Amino acid sequence: MPFTSHIARVLCAALDYAPERADEIARLLGSPPDPAMGDLAFPCFQLAKTLRTAPPKIAAELAAAIPPDELIASAVASGPYVNIHLDRQEVARRVLGAVLADPEGYGGSRAGAGALVVLDFSAPNIAKPFHFGHLRSTNLGADLARILAFRGHPVLRKNYIGDWGTQFGFVIHAWQQWGEEELLRERAIDYLVELYVRAHRASEADPGVREQARELFLRLEQGDPQITALWQRFRELSLAGFMKTYQRLGIGFDNYDGEAAVNPLVEATIQRFVRAGLAEESEGALVVQVSGVLGREIAPLMLRKSDGASTYAARDCAEAIDRWERYAFAANIYVVSRQEDHFAQVFAALKLLAAAEQWPQPWPEACENVSFGYVRGMSTRKGEAVWLEDVLDEARDRARRIREAKSAANPRAFPGLSAAELDHVSESVGQAALLYFDVSSRRLSDISFDWDTVLQFEGNTGPYLQYSHARMCGIFRRAAEQGLGDGSTPPAQWPGALADEEWGLVMALRGFGAAVERAASEREPHEVARFLHGLASSYNAFYNNCIVIDPANPPTTQARLALVRASQAVLARGLALLGIRALETM
Repeated sequence: MPFTSHIARVLCAALDYAPERADEIARLLGSPPDPAMGDLAFPCFQLAKTLRTAPPKIAAELAAAIPPDELIASAVASGPYVNIHLDRQEVARRVLGAVLADPEGYGGSRAGAGALVVLDFSAPNIAKPFHFGHLRSTNLGADLARILAFRGHPVLRKNYIGDWGTQFGFVIHAWQQWGEEELLRERAIDYLVELYVRAHRASEADPGVREQARELFLRLEQGDPQITALWQRFRELSLAGFMKTYQRLGIGFDNYDGEAAVNPLVEATIQRFVRAGLAEESEGALVVQVSGVLGREIAPLMLRKSDGASTYAARDCAEAIDRWERYAFAANIYVVSRQEDHFAQVFAALKLLAAAEQWPQPWPEACENVSFGYVRGMSTRKGEAVWLEDVLDEARDRARRIREAKSAANPRAFPGLSAAELDHVSESVGQAALLYFDVSSRRLSDISFDWDTVLQFEGNTGPYLQYSHARMCGIFRRAAEQGLGDGSTPPAQWPGALADEEWGLVMALRGFGAAVERAASEREPHEVARFLHGLASSYNAFYNNCIVIDPANPPTTQARLALVRASQAVLARGLALLGIRALETM
């Protein structure tokens, strides 16, 4: 809602500023520490130097110059701040009207229309199952894709599969030595992992195994038909396993081309650096000096090793150039953890090449690495290897046990479910616990995992948000039983003064669009998670202090049903942005 813009324009007028400075003023607006002090606060410290007046005096004069209008009830000086009280009736009318007029689109925008974003995330390795460590890249990338799309951006979801390298020589060697067709058909990717582990262990005792693996990978690079057919089969089996996990999480991609697809482009890319005079020999290797290009010291980017093999960095340069030529993106985002130095080298090298070849557009500046912290403390009942499917299964099973215990202890709040309903709720709650935990802190934070904490139905957890949504849906079931409508029509005027809990919920709803905008611009899904937790907390304060369905007071009932409907719509939309199912019953 444009309330902040309106207040900023009023402040500009009172300060005798040009209207063009409204955005500058809007960025300074905040919230008072106590809601009783006002709804918005404007600090006057920054005006003291130019006006040569003490901030409290500026605040007093500024408050006196702000007249009430359709949105402003009053402006009051409080020390060096101007605290602004909004007109509760008018703001409630506008907020509920906006949400209920477009429940699916409220909080979104068309700001990114036409600006294509390529999002590179997940990137598991062929012939290995999803490790739990892949969840953060997968989840953060999927969240950003949904958030950016909600802001109007066309988004291309790219899964740069790890499908090239010497490890495939090990897998192929193991298959040739010990492979059993029946086991491969039955167990696919799990069996490939066992073969790789067996070959790797054999190489520790016999260095000749490692050499044979290298020779097999060389044959793969040279296009040997038999080896290529095996590689292609293993890749397809692995992708089929990945797709089951992606479908379980409700995540899709537009492109699965991995390192193998870009390999034919690498040598031509290296030669472009050579022709541009950017590549130089260093101890037998071919490198690009990139230190200082991005304003800091960076080690040289290696294009080719001393043994003549190309590097991962060279492949990333080739892939980025190919990506630009294919898509002409407005932003190219790599959701990859703790690879800041690597991407700094790649982006700096591309920037040098752009200047040397006089590219018409400085697109390397649109490339960015969205990094994230580590997860500590994850374990499952199945042993040391923490595979994502095992974690999803355990989350589901734990959620089921918690739900069954709650139903036994409080059947009114948690009524019995059919077997199919219990399966759906258990899977949904288990996933919500994992996915929300992932974004409950800012992405660069290292986070500590604890099963008991993430599955709680209260506090800052995914199940708490789902439970809040289910409580909202329960109200509409009771309203329908009494023929009171579904709350989809906002009141023309609120019946009487808004209670503080009603007003707190209206103000929470008002902040959704700003939270989505911050999440998109900062590449930080946590902003949406933080908003949703605040919204659910405001709703539960309202729920616990205000009677929604009051047969003796139909106008208040209808107004509060509209407030609940708006809250339910925004909570459901926000959960969808985080890939979490909004449940109607728990």
